[in-house]
Amino acid sequence: MSEAIKLKVEARDPAKNKGTGSRASRKLRKTGRTPAVIYGHKQPVVPISLDAVAARNMIESGSHLAELDLGTQTETVLIRDVQWDHLGREILHVDFARVDRTELVETEVALEFRGDAAGVAEGGVLEAVIRHLTVKCPAGSIPDAIRVDVSGLGLNQALHVKELTLPEGIVLEADPELLVVHVVSPTQEVETSNEVAGEVQPQVIKPERKDKDAE
Repeated sequence: MSEAIKLKVEARDPAKNKGTGSRASRKLRKTGRTPAVIYGHKQPVVPISLDAVAARNMIESGSHLAELDLGTQTETVLIRDVQWDHLGREILHVDFARVDRTELVETEVALEFRGDAAGVAEGGVLEAVIRHLTVKCPAGSIPDAIRVDVSGLGLNQALHVKELTLPEGIVLEADPELLVVHVVSPTQEVETSNEVAGEVQPQVIKPERKDKDAE
């Protein structure tokens, strides 16, 4: 289960910032702050800002849940949407949805592949077809990742959604027959690449490189 990240944020005063539109947001980002909003639970939308470095660290850590300290109150929220610039370098805006830790929510969770597939030693290539899955669970029980053991996969063998081992209380919102990861021969890999040209292609999982100095 991923822990809620704690952040200090500041409420934005529309009068002080001359509005909360794109012009005001650009000015805010120039000061090293990232604009955001808190919404949901039939309460007013609260425009806020947070430190840009803290915002980036939060997103890159893969956090889902956050506790935002506004000084006078703390909001428990789910990170719902992140807008990036066209280069994918700067966070332009973050949407936070109010949640109760016990309420059921849907969110995307990363897959973490573990083990050395037996089929790779036979000359095969391990390919991850998908890297994230949508889950439904209590907001306070969102896993940081879903572990996928690939050590039992031989050449031309695969794992599907229905074969994944899930943490307690986690329900997958995906087709049980959906292919997750497989071991293919190099010839099949080339054929697959040609078939999905122009589409999002499976990602080859390369063996972890060992540091000689650490041996």
